[in-house]
Amino acid sequence: MIFVTVGSELPFDRLIRAMDAWAAIHPGEEVLAQVGAGRFQPAHMRWERRMGRAEYAAAIEAAELVVAHAGMGSVVTAGVHGRPIVVLPRRVRFGEVRNEHQLEAAARLAGWPGIAVAETETELPERIAAARAAGAAGLVVSRTAPTAFLARLRAFVLE
Repeated sequence: MIFVTVGSELPFDRLIRAMDAWAAIHPGEEVLAQVGAGRFQPAHMRWERRMGRAEYAAAIEAAELVVAHAGMGSVVTAGVHGRPIVVLPRRVRFGEVRNEHQLEAAARLAGWPGIAVAETETELPERIAAARAAGAAGLVVSRTAPTAFLARLRAFVLE
């Protein structure tokens, strides 16, 4: 199953439209999308507006692949669960976000194991195929921060 998520704050109809089009030409594939407050309603994949924490975690666990915006919450969650992820950054020019922080994040993530970046929605099919072929090999995301980082943080806060 492919799990598509737009995160919890902003709609991302461009991603949902692109994945619905992908699902339309891959009718045997199971796709579940968390679409948030977007206006577009998919016709070719299962979808939910919002998911509770447990429901979201279950979807990630059941997924072979995650497709998401380039938000760090989605990337970290996929990594913690050992799921490869394809990210499509939200763009200012489409009114999807207020600044290009997701474009910058995607540029930094490009090439990391288990993470594929689609710069445009037309690249999604190719990135999905590549991510499925590569899987999560080498993707390591810890649930905790490194000890040295925590020590520096404690020292900073306690100064």
